[in-house]
Amino acid sequence: MNYNLEIQKILLKVEELPSFSDKVKALKEAIALADKHNDLDWGFDLRLTLIQKERNTSKCEESFPAFAWILNASDSNEDYFDESEFLWEYKWMFCSAYRNASLSLDQIKGIGDDLRQRLKKNGYSDRAYYNVMTGYALHLRDYKLAQEYIELADAEILDDMANCPACELDTKVETLLDLGHIDESLIKAQDLINKKLTCYSMPFQTFCSFAYKLHEAGDERASIYFDKALDEYHAHDQYDSSVGYSMGLLVAYMYKVNHPELWGFFSRIAEWQIGAEDIHIYNFAKYMAPIMKGEGQVELNLSPLLPYYQESGVYQLSELFSYFKETAYDYADRFDQRNSNSNYRKEVDAALA
Repeated sequence: MNYNLEIQKILLKVEELPSFSDKVKALKEAIALADKHNDLDWGFDLRLTLIQKERNTSKCEESFPAFAWILNASDSNEDYFDESEFLWEYKWMFCSAYRNASLSLDQIKGIGDDLRQRLKKNGYSDRAYYNVMTGYALHLRDYKLAQEYIELADAEILDDMANCPACELDTKVETLLDLGHIDESLIKAQDLINKKLTCYSMPFQTFCSFAYKLHEAGDERASIYFDKALDEYHAHDQYDSSVGYSMGLLVAYMYKVNHPELWGFFSRIAEWQIGAEDIHIYNFAKYMAPIMKGEGQVELNLSPLLPYYQESGVYQLSELFSYFKETAYDYADRFDQRNSNSNYRKEVDAALA
């Protein structure tokens, strides 16, 4: 069979496959065929598809090598590829870079500088660059710097590479929350709360943040946003692991208010940590460890791929607590060493206090 037909046949099959791992396996099979025949066009398109599939998960295992190939192919074949076709994915790769504790600050800066240069070369404003730098500042827990990047982004024109209006607004709301400006954040969030601005995971993520962070501040309005978050969750019911951070906040809130669905939600999202990016593993462990404090046991239906899986389905809370506590501190120390501060360890200390 002609290899082009074989690739097309695989792509048809990909859309029918139920699991992400099966989709990846099929796409890598197609990529191998393209590479065997030195087909740059197929190699480019298939890798871009692979990255786009993985972008909707908590993982970033296949995307780094795939994107490195795309960059090399584009740079080695000047003017053959349109860079604007992969700049959106480059934004995500930059975010994945700082979410990976093994990459140095210099490497992250280099990726960011290259992204900015390519955006400019292709006629885009700095708005998209400032969008991703806002996320980086939030990752560093430098909320004032994040606010500065938000203001810089707002001063740039809105173009096709900028984050969608709902995501930009959610970032502004999150930053105000992290700065402790609760009432201001609620006012700012009105277009999300009233669903004038939406996207795939907004305003679900906004509601999860309000529920958890308002409760932490002793604000009784937290329950309003928890109810809204649940309504959004049940209305969609197909959220993927890319919203793992928000689901972690939701489960942590459930624990604080003794919600009856706590363990059901935990069981539903626990497997999202398998192969997840470092930051997702850290966040989940940080929010789950306090839930496991105390004695007793709980029955859970968990994936056998989880490191703490028990065939009996019965889990000792003390053992789960040790696992999540050690995991949280392990990743906190990795990020703190890379970021040259102690912000993440302080977060775990506070969560477990």
